[in-house]
Amino acid sequence: MERRQFRAPRGIRDVLPEEIPAWRLLEETARGLAHLRGYREIRPALLEEVELFTRSVGEVTDIVQKEMFTLQKGESALALRPEGTAGIVRAYLEAGYASAAPLQRLFHIGPMFRYERPQKGRERMFTQFDVEVLGSLDPRLDAEVVFLAAAFFESVAIKIKVPGFRIERGELEVRMNSMGDGDDRNRWKEAVRSFLAPTMAEHCELCRARFERNVLRVLDCKNPRCKELNAGAPAILEYLSAENRAHFERVQEYLRVLGLPVVIDSSIVRGLDYYTRTVFEVHAPALGARSALCGGGRYDHLIAELGGPELGAVGFAVGFTSTLLLLNELKRIDPKETVFDEIPALVFVVGAGEGLESEVFRLAEDLRKNEISAVYDVEQRSLKAQMKLAGKGGHRYAVVLGGEELARGSVQLKELQNGEQHELPRAGIVAHLRAREV
Repeated sequence: MERRQFRAPRGIRDVLPEEIPAWRLLEETARGLAHLRGYREIRPALLEEVELFTRSVGEVTDIVQKEMFTLQKGESALALRPEGTAGIVRAYLEAGYASAAPLQRLFHIGPMFRYERPQKGRERMFTQFDVEVLGSLDPRLDAEVVFLAAAFFESVAIKIKVPGFRIERGELEVRMNSMGDGDDRNRWKEAVRSFLAPTMAEHCELCRARFERNVLRVLDCKNPRCKELNAGAPAILEYLSAENRAHFERVQEYLRVLGLPVVIDSSIVRGLDYYTRTVFEVHAPALGARSALCGGGRYDHLIAELGGPELGAVGFAVGFTSTLLLLNELKRIDPKETVFDEIPALVFVVGAGEGLESEVFRLAEDLRKNEISAVYDVEQRSLKAQMKLAGKGGHRYAVVLGGEELARGSVQLKELQNGEQHELPRAGIVAHLRAREV
């Protein structure tokens, strides 16, 4: 059989050890901010029934029509999750939270999968930080999740843009709109339909299909010609009921209480069918056309749509790929300087002589069993080469075991930073290292 070099599938890439500190920075920042606000981590399934996404995301969305990775095994039609909210709601209902403890603050960090054309900042396997608050209609929760999204970016050293000031590279905009709900949304849909109908023949094929099945999705089209034709479409804010307008204004009021500036943007129409009322996005203008780093909003009917009671819900998702892209472009992150940089093993166990491989191996594992990190040479280097390797590797100590030390039941301990060295009983090395490291 001819040998070949395999590569990762197109649009799917490995995260190498050199990149892990940057990823850990985002992961630990997300976890820390979520835990501070009482959110608990959930890890929903990677595979879900295809129908879960057709029921929640919408049959005429790009995700369902073109982007899902699906698997057919017998009568089971499964999909790799293209987004996180539907699976988290499914898990919420399956766990019985809707009746036992309806209010749940949940978060998740993990991969999503979409079959779309790979490009800068967009991949077929991508990691998201999802935040979902289930079980309440309180507008304070809308403000809470918007503020949490902004706090995430502030915590990784990106400033939030104040409306009215010149956009500086690296600043962000929090943009917000309402999708309405009930009768006001229906009136808006009809107004949008009337506006779009005269030019629908000039729209793309996908928009023509959306026009028949869910006209609001036409407004979400990224095709330049469609965007031009959509300019001037009726805005939802003109049709909001008194109740929904009051909700939207209270969300803005609570954000003012927290000192977070937002831009009201009537063009924001989130691309998934389940959104109601508050919708928002966080944008980085420095990224140009792909400026959206984060999007979310309220989805008050999804729990009921998936078989549960009528309970409110609100959340968002942050894409790590686009966030890291922005941080790298702005030179805001250096993996070698982050607090999450990888720490070398504390001890390098050195074999000083031949025939000591088993003893070196056992000593390293004895240290590990006592929670002292340790590594050793596996390439039969000389004593001098092993000591050089220990120093270059950033290890703090070299524990040297030679034939004479083995006979005496001792080891040589060398502190690599200052060259200090002395002999210790082998049985006392753990206690000695612990005392020095406290």
